[in-house]
Amino acid sequence: MKDYINYKRLLGEGNPLKRYPRLFEAALDEFSQKKFEDASLNDILKASGMSKGSLYHHFGDKFGLYLCMIDIFVNKKLAFFHAYLAKQDTGDFFGMVKQLMRATMEHMLIDERMHHLSNRIMDISEELRTRILEYFPYDFRQGFGPLIAASIRSGQIDARYSEEFVSKILEILLMNAHKFLSPQTDIGGFVGTIDRIIDFMQYGMAAKKEGD
Repeated sequence: MKDYINYKRLLGEGNPLKRYPRLFEAALDEFSQKKFEDASLNDILKASGMSKGSLYHHFGDKFGLYLCMIDIFVNKKLAFFHAYLAKQDTGDFFGMVKQLMRATMEHMLIDERMHHLSNRIMDISEELRTRILEYFPYDFRQGFGPLIAASIRSGQIDARYSEEFVSKILEILLMNAHKFLSPQTDIGGFVGTIDRIIDFMQYGMAAKKEGD
């Protein structure tokens, strides 16, 4: 990988992958079936009809193409996520988070390859994961902050815990959900794991004593 490539310029509105639908389809096919290290750039180029020189010009290298693919994946997910989140109330904060995660996953499954891509991303090395996350920071407090604050005021969340603290716990648990899964985990297994993570936040780890 070439460290001097400015990968950040590839992301967002100017993402060049949006202009090449055949390349997008070919890259999604390849990256959803194989880990990054095993994905063949030559197979992607052959399926898309793009030359290697053109790909290097627009994306820098395979990592740049991969980032562009993840950028589209992440923004599609976040667009649905925030639209859904904006319509929720705080009547049941923990139940709402479960429904939100389930609805977001179901939305992504409109294209089965997106689920497989998500699984492949879970299967990458920690070194590669850390490098990718540098380009996709997400502020959980911005997304969940108002709902968490309202849930603290209503007594659903213990007032001993600040909005910032709860947001950080939610971020740590959800951003590391992949550690509870395998690349073969299906949608049911993913949803079940998220439910257990939220149950853990709500009820803790201690066993209930008789009479509780």
